[in-house]
Amino acid sequence: MSKRLVIAILVLFMAGVAFAQGPPTSKLEGKVVDDTGSPLPGVSVEATSPKLVGKATGVTDGEGSFRLFSLPSGSYEVVFTLQGFKTLIRKDVVIQMSQTITLNVSLQQTAIEESVTVIGQSPLIDVKSTVKGQTMTKEVFMSLPRSRNFDGLLSTVPGVQYESNTGGLSVDGATGTENMWYMDGADITGAHIGTRAQSAIMELVEEVKVTASGYNAEFGGSMGGVVNVITRSGGNAFHGDIMGYYNDNGLLMEGKARDYLRWSPYDDNLSEFVNNDDLYWAGGKNRDDEKRFEGVFNLGGYILKDRLWFFGSFNPQYSRTYGDRWFLSDGTFDTAPRFNFYRKTFVWNGQMKLTAAPFKGMRMSASFVNNYSNYRGELPSINGTSNKTYGTFNVDAWKRAGYDYPNMSTALMLDYSASNNFLVSARAGYAMQNTKNQQIGNYFATYYNNTSSYVYDGVIDDNLLFYTGAINYAGSTLVLLRQKQEKYSSNLDLSYYGSLAGEHAFKAGAQFIRDQEDYANSAAYPRVNLYWNRTCSALSAYGVPAFRGTYGYYQIRGSWTSPYGYQWDINRTSWALYLQDSWTIGGRLTLNAGVRTESEYIPSFNPAFPGKPINFGFPDKLAPRLGMVYDVFGDSSLKVFGSFGIYYDVMKLYIAEGSYGGLKWKTDYYTLDNPNFYEIGNEYMAGIDSPEARADQAAGGTYMGTIDFRVPSFDTTDPDMKPVSQREISFGAEKKLTEDLSLSVRLVQKHLINTIEDIGVEDLEAGGEQYFNANPGSPWIQAKFDELQPGFWPQPKAKREYYGMNLSLEKRFSHNWQGGVNYTLSQVSGNYSGLSSSDENGRNSPNVERFFDMWFMMYRLDGQLLDGPLPQDRTHYIKAYGSYAFPFGLTVGVVAYGRSGLPTSTQLSVRNSYIYPNGYGDLGRLPFTVWGDIYAEYSMRIAGKYSIAFNFQVNNFTNTKTWQAKSIAPNRTTMEISNEEFLSTTFDWQSALDTPGDPYWKNTVFNQFTSRYGTWSTRLGVRFSF
Repeated sequence: MSKRLVIAILVLFMAGVAFAQGPPTSKLEGKVVDDTGSPLPGVSVEATSPKLVGKATGVTDGEGSFRLFSLPSGSYEVVFTLQGFKTLIRKDVVIQMSQTITLNVSLQQTAIEESVTVIGQSPLIDVKSTVKGQTMTKEVFMSLPRSRNFDGLLSTVPGVQYESNTGGLSVDGATGTENMWYMDGADITGAHIGTRAQSAIMELVEEVKVTASGYNAEFGGSMGGVVNVITRSGGNAFHGDIMGYYNDNGLLMEGKARDYLRWSPYDDNLSEFVNNDDLYWAGGKNRDDEKRFEGVFNLGGYILKDRLWFFGSFNPQYSRTYGDRWFLSDGTFDTAPRFNFYRKTFVWNGQMKLTAAPFKGMRMSASFVNNYSNYRGELPSINGTSNKTYGTFNVDAWKRAGYDYPNMSTALMLDYSASNNFLVSARAGYAMQNTKNQQIGNYFATYYNNTSSYVYDGVIDDNLLFYTGAINYAGSTLVLLRQKQEKYSSNLDLSYYGSLAGEHAFKAGAQFIRDQEDYANSAAYPRVNLYWNRTCSALSAYGVPAFRGTYGYYQIRGSWTSPYGYQWDINRTSWALYLQDSWTIGGRLTLNAGVRTESEYIPSFNPAFPGKPINFGFPDKLAPRLGMVYDVFGDSSLKVFGSFGIYYDVMKLYIAEGSYGGLKWKTDYYTLDNPNFYEIGNEYMAGIDSPEARADQAAGGTYMGTIDFRVPSFDTTDPDMKPVSQREISFGAEKKLTEDLSLSVRLVQKHLINTIEDIGVEDLEAGGEQYFNANPGSPWIQAKFDELQPGFWPQPKAKREYYGMNLSLEKRFSHNWQGGVNYTLSQVSGNYSGLSSSDENGRNSPNVERFFDMWFMMYRLDGQLLDGPLPQDRTHYIKAYGSYAFPFGLTVGVVAYGRSGLPTSTQLSVRNSYIYPNGYGDLGRLPFTVWGDIYAEYSMRIAGKYSIAFNFQVNNFTNTKTWQAKSIAPNRTTMEISNEEFLSTTFDWQSALDTPGDPYWKNTVFNQFTSRYGTWSTRLGVRFSF
């Protein structure tokens, strides 16, 4: 009992404070029969693996069925024992993350005690699941070329890739803010914009799984993919690694810089193809001095053998760049003096994990992952266009710039199987990220002369005379004190297995999430706008007559009335409930049915305006999931499957920044009666609301009133708004070709049901634009269109349709090699790329992108609705990977890709916005691109139990230079097209572009290529293992 207490205390010491989703574990099930086919009850089943702490044990029931729960991925040995029968030992039974592997066996009667050992014959296919995706284990990705983060090889998965214009990982045509990310079960998806909020280097990871479609009701929040990362655990033997990596940008380790198209900094009508090596660095010989050093220190083992394991890792990283810079304000590149600058980045990654089996039927784990980083120093632009003085500081202030970035997560998992048919699972997680400790900021009042004070030349002191536009600080007036995001999440589910016209696997669960944000990115001191010799009428609408002081008037932002900038301290809680059943009929047909429902809201970011401007209850987010799997031959060698599901997005908090009180912007108005404006706010301290503070800001003038320019727009939000959602239908088949080789095909269609966006409506009577948060195409927003701009084109619905076919051939490691190749044929079309905007090169502003900002943006100039291949569409994508381990210690791995170019479209700048006058894709596609990376490691054994290895990686070893972008805007100054010209559907923008005098600044490089695929680079590494 004391030993169990020690285990429990040690595990709970590492635990988080709430439950979380995951980490996903697997299950081994099957039936045991005798040689006549009759079920055998009472058979002892025992599974062991180097990845499993303790043993998983069970006993077959009256129907000969057994189930072993909570199994981590790995290779297992399964032993079946029953008195009077030969003991059966099944070795090398491979289980991957989240799989249900069926292992049916037959025992032979015997009069003597003997055993039969079967090696291999492991099922490759999960015949109970419709989930499609891919799992990559440490053994796979550590032999392939890879980046330093766990997501570096996700692009090898069919339908999954990083795209430059989707704001992150794109899964089946979705964008980067539509995925869910988990680390050891802790939700590490950023609540603010929805991207991945934490990293882990490959050496700390046991396996990574990305799920693209068909997942059950227990998973929600994703219209793209679900990425699960499991960190490494200890074992019954001590093991460790000491590793180092190095790379720099010397000519021996990085290829020549690629050409790109630019406008000359000396003549913005002159375009030129240049590369930085030839332009600034003598052909690359005098490049900035960039170096990166990284160490990895791992140690794993046991505290109590077969009971409590540990694994710990420390991963420091240091990178720095030294470079000489010049400034256009000092002359040309050839004549300007040089200044030396640097940027130094420090990263302190770490991980700890405890895994325990305190007693039979219970498994526990607790993990902690840390990503802390900071940087010091910044490099001005190499083309000389930066501000030499970094605001109004001196040139050396560039070396003092920087921020700190704390980042960490914790996770706790507990599974308890009280019997052969009942499992209780609980999860706990906490994740935090922050930005703080801004090194250089504006900690003084800022004075901006909107008009010239020289009108009072000879009347006021000379030190108070300034021309229009003069300011005492050229940088941002906002000071970032913190951007802290925290996520507490909890999950509890119950699984029960029973028989009723077949076998049922019921699961019911509840999930709780609390998001917290504490942002302070605002003006620390007042921002004063001076209007010399001017009269103010801004307050007339509020009952204050036009006024002016002796010398005019002034405004203050960031005063005693309110901060100016992004400042809030909020939280929200979300709930989810789910119920699902996996019903297997006749041992071959499995029907999966489930439903998930969620409750969430967007809170007000301003305590003066309490409420929930967007609030979705459980009835609003009912998500049914249906699936069918058929084990064709009943031996897990071939399955066909289909699934249907509705998936809802977890709404990001970003929308509240501008709409619901996140951005604080109150402007106070005063008469300017004292010309010494330096007295305004000079003694002011942020946060003080006192007569002294007010008097200090008045500085002899008179306070006239305040306008709030960011009143939370609750009344401009559709009260009957629907959540962002998507429908998915998929079909496929998976075939085991050999013991280690499988072939799969998947057909998938994903249809956007609803999205939420800020929608601009032109008020024809009052003038200007009004913005409403609504579902595009809804009756509510159409009524606003009809009310404010009658007779205009209808407000269209957002459209995104994805059709895809994936073919994949995968081979597990055997006979010294492993590999895979897959092909995707797909199309994503419509008028809306997703929560990230591919129209704007991957801008991540979910729910407030620019798609619907102007009433005409969803139309072509001929009045037809915009519809076609979206900017992230790629018709063909081929991916291949493989590695071979030579008998003399050398391992070589290759990853290769081939993909269609992205479609390009004329994007006309209109009214400070844009349209596609000819629709999507009128400029054709970018060229087909093929590239590859290669990795080689040579390992030597030392004294039997030690090894040392040297590795070398080349990215883009094919030296691919294919063009990757075009200049798609025909005009460089926005074109003013009237409403009447739009509605006529005959406006000729090309003729307008040719107007004498070039008022729209014609882009002379329109439809020309602008940038190529990046150059090759290398990395060196060394590893000592024991």
